[in-house]
Amino acid sequence: MKKLVLSAFALVGLAGCDVASDVAGDMIADEVRTRYIEQCQGIAEGAGIAAERIGAACECSADTFQKDLAADGQLDINPDRVEEVLRICMRDDTQVAPAEG
Repeated sequence: MKKLVLSAFALVGLAGCDVASDVAGDMIADEVRTRYIEQCQGIAEGAGIAAERIGAACECSADTFQKDLAADGQLDINPDRVEEVLRICMRDDTQVAPAEG
């Protein structure tokens, strides 16, 4: 993790290089998302979400938090809020009708 962050800062440190800043920002965002999903999976298991649905539920909740951050620049990530968003994602997922083949 430290090497990743140091590499990101090295890229940002390149004078006048917007591309490096974008790449570093993407690397950090990807790392944060990965860490969030790992922690979300533990919360989802504790919330009783079926194992086969945890991955999709955590991806959905990560997307939700990303949209929240983009909308107002605020992030409220705590276990209770994650569980609430997971339940919303699961409810929304079950309301989608399967495609007819």
